[in-house]
Amino acid sequence: MSEELEFEIESESSETVEKSEGTVKESAESNDFIIEKGILKEYKGTENHLLIPDTVTAIGDGAFKKNKTLISITLPEHIRTIGHYAFFGCKNLTSIEIPDEVTSIGDYAFKGCRRLPSLDIPESVRRIGRGACDNTLVILH
Repeated sequence: MSEELEFEIESESSETVEKSEGTVKESAESNDFIIEKGILKEYKGTENHLLIPDTVTAIGDGAFKKNKTLISITLPEHIRTIGHYAFFGCKNLTSIEIPDEVTSIGDYAFKGCRRLPSLDIPESVRRIGRGACDNTLVILH
């Protein structure tokens, strides 16, 4: 059974946003996101400093896996889940702030983020997956 969902995204640019069943694709500069039902499934852009759209409620499994251009990322306040391998192998990532509403960080989510000096984990996080923060200082609040 297919349910048609309609999304509207406000953008500062004048670029067109495609609408389709349950999927939003934004095209242009830093708008290379594939989002399905609030889950950021994949990022195909090459921005160094990235602001995730407010429509995103979860970072999907492998969404940024092995992205070599990403240096910093800003997540919306209402993100609840960071999936398995979400930022795996993002070797140039140096900055990410985990919002207070996150409750789960998946397995190997930040493995291979060699330049990420520390990761502040809010007290809302109830599950940190296996190897999620390898080689990164974890600060629990």
